Amino acid sequence: MNVAEGTIVPDSLAPDNADAVLTVDNVFKRFGPLAVLDGVSLAVSKGAIHGLLGKNGAGKSTLSNIIAGLLHHDGGSILLDGEDVSALPLTARRKRGLHLLSQHSEIFEDLSIGENLLLPELPKRFGLTNWPALHRLAKRQLESHGMPVDPRRRAGDLGASDRRRLAIIKAVAADASLIILDEPTAGLAAERLHLLEWVESLTEKGTSFIYISHHNDEVRQLCSEYTVLRDGKVTASGKAQELSADAMARVITGADVAEFRRARADHPAAIELGRLTFPGGGPVDLTIGRGEIVGLVGLLGEGPQELMRALGGLLPIEAGVVVIDGHQVHLGSPGQSFDSGVAYLTHDRIGEGLVGSMSVTENLNLGNWPRSLGWLVSGAGMNRRMREARGAMDIVMGSGGQEIGKLSGGNQQKVLLGRLLERKPRLLLLDEPTVGVDVAAKEQIHRLIDDATKKGVSVLLLAQDPEEMQRLVDRVVIFSKGRIARTLRGAEITIDAIAEARTAR
Repeated sequence: MNVAEGTIVPDSLAPDNADAVLTVDNVFKRFGPLAVLDGVSLAVSKGAIHGLLGKNGAGKSTLSNIIAGLLHHDGGSILLDGEDVSALPLTARRKRGLHLLSQHSEIFEDLSIGENLLLPELPKRFGLTNWPALHRLAKRQLESHGMPVDPRRRAGDLGASDRRRLAIIKAVAADASLIILDEPTAGLAAERLHLLEWVESLTEKGTSFIYISHHNDEVRQLCSEYTVLRDGKVTASGKAQELSADAMARVITGADVAEFRRARADHPAAIELGRLTFPGGGPVDLTIGRGEIVGLVGLLGEGPQELMRALGGLLPIEAGVVVIDGHQVHLGSPGQSFDSGVAYLTHDRIGEGLVGSMSVTENLNLGNWPRSLGWLVSGAGMNRRMREARGAMDIVMGSGGQEIGKLSGGNQQKVLLGRLLERKPRLLLLDEPTVGVDVAAKEQIHRLIDDATKKGVSVLLLAQDPEEMQRLVDRVVIFSKGRIARTLRGAEITIDAIAEARTAR
């Protein structure tokens, strides 16, 4: 391989790996005049975790869908264990051991854990489901993978990490030889490390993985090999451990990415939470300074996310007071929170933040439509806002009329953040603001958040990445059992201290 201008260029794009479970050779895909994949080749070794990296829009999802059989390609070949499966549909590829698990759960929440695990082949007796046999088989499979839960439980009651684990166990139980994992740790916090360790343990039993993640630290920790896509082409491949964090960011973006690190400062008080009680937490007393970023840390269900959702009007405030700039406010609904200067950025931009059937411009203006003549929605005002946001936030898109779902995750997140900042909030609630976005978009979003604080906006931040939190916050508040247990300031705010606080009780 050659290293030049920060890019590692493979000596040959045609993979040569006799021990490959999957070989992708010279694959092309076009959507109209646009070449989404341009001669992509890669090989996944047996028992390996192969990192598939690239910026949003690089072609990772398209390639994954082609490998799995969800999309047809226009040229090239796909070999699974030496057999050309290019012409086979998704179901046939699954029977041969190839499974794609997207970042959005494939679990049927209203069915039991056991039913989810064994579908579509439930054990039968006299033509009816044999429930004792189903529970027995499911229990055995779950326990063999270190997940000793009752298979009769409703699958929707599982946490996000366990739902993803269940989907992987289902694939492994179906004799999967290769599993494609698309952002498996997106939205996870303390459970993230445990899930990574468990995935790594599965390779010892012969399962191979293609691992798609925007967390470069995960890739360097977990993956033995990697391939980088940029603009639909392979621009780098090799052994993941051979790349430093800076080099990995460079091969993904094609340029040096300046890491944003915010300077800490003292801030005059602007927001007061007094004896605040809400479902899952309280009483909480907290003062937030004007322009201050306060990181919230705690185990799932221990209070941080519940506090955010209560302030955003999504959970009821049962007792206590909220004072903003000296005025007590009532936050009984999302509308009341918005009107009081509180804006909530959800971690689930697809499910809660954006309307997929609407355009980019409509999503940007949603809930805050510009008016003309006092009551008519102003199309000119909407378009002006879109132009301003596009320029200020570097939103990459075809046009404002484009459907929001066609944008990359990073650009969707910028639209969502732009909608909130347009309301000129006093308090910004950020729940995983960079989940599922690439390294370059993450740095841009960090700078947008910092710009908001310079205009006096106060911020509460939840972030699964301890390094991200350490770089952004002025203070870290640690929750335990719904209450504030302690606070980290200044030199106490280290990556290790934040990571430890996520798991300690």
